[in-house]
Amino acid sequence: SNDWGGPPAIPGSDPGRPRADPVSLSPMAENRIALDVAAFLDSPEARSLEAPGAAGLRKIAEAFIGICYDDLGKKPHLLDGQDVHVALGHQLPGRLQPKDPLAEHVGPVLDAFFDHLEATQVVSQSFEIRRALAGTLHEFKETVRTGQNAHVHGHHHVPQKPFVHGATKLSRNDPCSCGSGKKFKKCHGKNA
Repeated sequence: SNDWGGPPAIPGSDPGRPRADPVSLSPMAENRIALDVAAFLDSPEARSLEAPGAAGLRKIAEAFIGICYDDLGKKPHLLDGQDVHVALGHQLPGRLQPKDPLAEHVGPVLDAFFDHLEATQVVSQSFEIRRALAGTLHEFKETVRTGQNAHVHGHHHVPQKPFVHGATKLSRNDPCSCGSGKKFKKCHGKNA
């Protein structure tokens, strides 16, 4: 907890500044995020990254892990491809400033993060996660670059016109359409 009795600060963050995300997290979620971020930052996978520097690495990791716990309600190793798409394509752009130079480093940082998860935990959806990460990265970068959601793959459907059958209506006394020669009412219309 900080001096004014508020929620605990995330290690390495500036306690005088509000978090980038306006969401209020429970103390347990804050602690879980802080532990996961610290474990990643101490990992060989994170240390192997040359860019974006310690502060940028922490900001990206905190934002993504925070989305996992708070927005998706899942531990990062339990994510699937759809979760990664939502986190990267919908949620993470809102945690960065438009035209943020950190956006270029998100792909390598998340690759390193998932490498770390696979080295330390069972990640059952690893293949789907990697596909979603690769498939959504361009959309993420475009959204951060333009400040507008670049979502174009059909989440918002245009209403379709109802299907109107062109055949004439079959009455009870017409021959059945199955070709039996019986009247419809004695054949397939019996239970109708």
